[in-house]
Amino acid sequence: MAENKIKITPAKGRPMLHWVGKKPSDYVKGFPTQLVEVFDPLNNGQRIETPTYDELKDNWQNLLFHGDNKDVLATLLELGFRGKIDLIYIDPPFKSGADYVRKIELRGLKNLGRIEEDEASLLQQTMYFDIWNNDSYLQFMYHRLILLKELLSDAGSICLHCDYRQNSYLRLIMDEIFGADNFRNEIIVRRGVKSLQAQFDMIDSLSSGNDTILAYVKDPNTKFKKLEIELTESRQGTWNNHWRGTDRPTMRYELFGITPTHGQWRWSKERSMNAIENHKAFLKVADKYSSIDEYYLEKKAAGIELDFLRLNNKGKPEHYVPTTDIRLSSTLWTDISAYDSGSSFQTQKSEELLERIIDWLTNPGELVLDCFIGSGTTAAVAQKLGRRWIGCDINKGAIQTTSKRLQKVILEQIKSPSNPPLLKGEVGGFAVYKVNDYDLQLLRTEAIELAVQHIGIQKIRTDAFFDGYLGKNLVKVIDFNHPLTLLDLQLLQDELKKRPDEDRDITIVCLGKELAVDPEIEKWNKKHPVNKIKVIELKTDKKYGSFLIHKPAEAKIEILPLHFVQGQNDRLAIIEIQDFISPTIIERLNIDNTLFKVKIPDFRSMIDTVLIDTNYDGKTFHIVHSDVPKRKDDLVKGKYEIELPKSKTKVAVKIIDMLGEEIINVFEV
Repeated sequence: MAENKIKITPAKGRPMLHWVGKKPSDYVKGFPTQLVEVFDPLNNGQRIETPTYDELKDNWQNLLFHGDNKDVLATLLELGFRGKIDLIYIDPPFKSGADYVRKIELRGLKNLGRIEEDEASLLQQTMYFDIWNNDSYLQFMYHRLILLKELLSDAGSICLHCDYRQNSYLRLIMDEIFGADNFRNEIIVRRGVKSLQAQFDMIDSLSSGNDTILAYVKDPNTKFKKLEIELTESRQGTWNNHWRGTDRPTMRYELFGITPTHGQWRWSKERSMNAIENHKAFLKVADKYSSIDEYYLEKKAAGIELDFLRLNNKGKPEHYVPTTDIRLSSTLWTDISAYDSGSSFQTQKSEELLERIIDWLTNPGELVLDCFIGSGTTAAVAQKLGRRWIGCDINKGAIQTTSKRLQKVILEQIKSPSNPPLLKGEVGGFAVYKVNDYDLQLLRTEAIELAVQHIGIQKIRTDAFFDGYLGKNLVKVIDFNHPLTLLDLQLLQDELKKRPDEDRDITIVCLGKELAVDPEIEKWNKKHPVNKIKVIELKTDKKYGSFLIHKPAEAKIEILPLHFVQGQNDRLAIIEIQDFISPTIIERLNIDNTLFKVKIPDFRSMIDTVLIDTNYDGKTFHIVHSDVPKRKDDLVKGKYEIELPKSKTKVAVKIIDMLGEEIINVFEV
């Protein structure tokens, strides 16, 4: 598919928030998609190379994209998804100034590799940096929200999850993009995290006890169904004042000889009169019931719902509010937590939160999109509720985690007969696509974090440009996806011009450099008695070099003798993983030599997931068998009995280690 320009509708709402570098999108470019993995346990034969909406609408497969979400959203527009998304839920970075990590614990080992929250261990994987300057953060969100509006259906809704840091800015941006008339709710959700303030006598401010969800629609005429919350215990019926202060003259009529001069009765005259008669009928048989609740529930069970209206002992009309096991929700969601406290991901949202949002705002079979998929909570809940879903993330670890999680969910659904849409194949599988090539993005945050620890850089949390200090020098870490270039130097020099009082020297950390860089640095250093530039090139530096030489994981796998399955045309193979080594895991565990040299008693402790494709075409990995242990302490089996096609085929075994590194071994049998 050739790169294309897609026209974008300009945002015309008010008010308009302004920041340095604000630039609306007139058009965006779609990019080619590459199908890399398919999970199709019901064998629907789904291998759609280019997932256009027209190809998918009658034979749906859920979609998981690996790539920058701006590129993915533009590509979805080109693929025909404009106006097709029923619900968008996003949980973007909060601009918290923190690094978010996944705590890694090797399987089946209680003490080896365990990470405590306050422990600076290398076996915690940095998933993303949430450090921005305000202007770049606002532009980042502005671009993506514009694209999300294009994808949202006319009757659709978008929920943006944020906290106190940016909610006021984000609401103004959403007012501009979606229109202030399309704002629906600001929902308050309990954070459910412990406060650390008890240890202090004085504090700067109260701890944050809630997150915010900003809910918008695309069309001002959009209506929601009532959000009903199931009560843990049924609420008994009560009697309530039948007069209210709102002033509708047409709702003033005589009841029990009383006609209001202001305010109004709650119900129409006909309904109120019927309710009086219903109460009279109850009084005739009241001695047969313990309460009016029992009478009401008996009639309701027979398909008859009754209103009751009486005059109380103070001479005022009051109506019966029935016994119920539900309540109507407001925007204050203190009964659930925004976060999953049991997750190894710091910011993983709870399934009960996503279940409430998805069940409230969509119907079964409708399409849900999350372009910050993270650990996959939105997709997992959508799958469980019988919704179609699309997810994407730039971090390969997030894609792997989501894929693994969804495989578990779908396989459990297949075992249960309670999900007819799944068994029809409507939402029974998913495919993983690349948009652009972001393989190295898995390593970017990790590599920077490792470089910081290896070199001894003290990180800066408040500087939008520089990454830390090394001694007295300011440090700039260049993106490891490209070598140090003259453009990088120019950006550094431009930044220093904005800081005329800055007198510290600069250390650049990079992975490779262009030939023209050294002469340019030499020229700069001759002209500048301060702000001299030094480069640590991690491939060749005498002190720090070679630490990023990557030793790939290795596996010893044997396919044991094959034989035909009696009465069938298939062959049976025993695939056994006899050994596995991840040098990266070993090196990280051993990096602090003052602790211990690690010995791992069972190589399977280093393996997170095993996937098998029995007819691998060398391009797309079709998951025929997956070994995803249910619990963190469980080990992969390592030995699998697999049916193979009768004809000659290629068997591929994909092993993903605990840090997300993948290796594929291919056998021709």
